[in-house]
Amino acid sequence: MDLVAGAKRVFIAMEHATRDNKPKILKKCALPLTGVEVVDHIVTELAVIDVTPAGLVLRELAPDATFEQVQFLTEPKLVLPPGGPKPMPI
Repeated sequence: MDLVAGAKRVFIAMEHATRDNKPKILKKCALPLTGVEVVDHIVTELAVIDVTPAGLVLRELAPDATFEQVQFLTEPKLVLPPGGPKPMPI
């Protein structure tokens, strides 16, 4: 069943990394996909990331996270918005 068919915006809520600190946000998925190029936003315990034609834009950062930590746990290169990421509300 295609869970994303016809959706106007798709948010993915997930843990940012595996238990052994390997990235879950990858350049290319190795698993079967429900939809291709349909994700608009990724929300994790560390960050809020927008999926854009320019790449993955780091919009918000958790209070205890750093850009370097989030980038280390994200396989694709993250893009910083003008002014940098906002703090994620607690």
